[in-house]
Amino acid sequence: MARHRRTVAVVLATLAALAAASTGLVVLRGMSSGGADGGSWTGTCAGSAELCDRRLDQVAFATTHNSMNAAADGFGYPDQQSGIAAQLAAGVRGFLVDAYLGSVRSVDGKQVVYTDITTTSRANLLVQATHKESVRRAVDLRRRAGAPSDDAPRQVYLCHQFCELGAQSMTSVVATWRRFLDEHPDEVLVIVIQDEMPAEPLRDALDDLAPYLATLDPAKPLPTLGEMLASGRRAVVGLENGDLGPDLPNVFTDGLVQEVPYTYRRTSSLESPLSCRRHRGSTSAPLFLLNHWITPASESAAASVNEADVLGDRIDMCARLRRQPVNLVAVDFYESGDLLPVVAALNE
Repeated sequence: MARHRRTVAVVLATLAALAAASTGLVVLRGMSSGGADGGSWTGTCAGSAELCDRRLDQVAFATTHNSMNAAADGFGYPDQQSGIAAQLAAGVRGFLVDAYLGSVRSVDGKQVVYTDITTTSRANLLVQATHKESVRRAVDLRRRAGAPSDDAPRQVYLCHQFCELGAQSMTSVVATWRRFLDEHPDEVLVIVIQDEMPAEPLRDALDDLAPYLATLDPAKPLPTLGEMLASGRRAVVGLENGDLGPDLPNVFTDGLVQEVPYTYRRTSSLESPLSCRRHRGSTSAPLFLLNHWITPASESAAASVNEADVLGDRIDMCARLRRQPVNLVAVDFYESGDLLPVVAALNE
């Protein structure tokens, strides 16, 4: 634990020193002599020239769980305080989001997105969870809104379990990611979509990212960050349930991502070696997703488990037990605790 405190302190001190020196420093970011034509990358990668020679599976990414489920965007039972644009600005580069089909309905003069759960395998699970306050509220809103007709227009929304409790148009969020990639040519994003809907509509919803989509072959060494930036293909996007081909694969069945379980009720469960056991994905998958949060989500719980002593020690433990470096460090309420400095220390 003391080692993590010292490491994070050093990182924070270094960042502060760089900020203080920046008044007299001009940094040229994203300078490339190549691009999609296969040339080499000569700028920084994720803010550091040293990361350019590392493969994607040798880099850690600060990641948010239920990234879209933010209090700032009006979600009723949030997992984050700030929305995705603010997360990007802060340094988050990995995103776990949930996608549903929904239709806009009116309840008491306000627009509510009615979740189409008739085609999701989780329909029964969601309805059976009516003992939860959040689900009871969603079920009440659904009853008052009334089911849309079969031919009512449906769109893809990012929601958590029920869009009645908060929803964002997926195309608007994709536009935010696209704008970030346009403006930051030295950055890589990793996006995992829990698709609770037929997969095909996601292709159109993700169309704005098409020029940036990376096609990875998990059976071969993954590209370095420098190679990804030079090619322009620097958005890794995958699905949890469906499969849309090489550039929008199923991250688990296609062998790209392996993960640990994602339901923990107390801090001691996160600190147990059992928390590092395989859940989904092959143990040979190159990218390792560490799910690190307490259920149900709470900002006070996140502040505790996101501290360097807890988060850093669990990363070390799971990396050692799984013999695999952690790549996606996913947390609730990323602003609470030490996610960003812990990830910065991993990438030193």
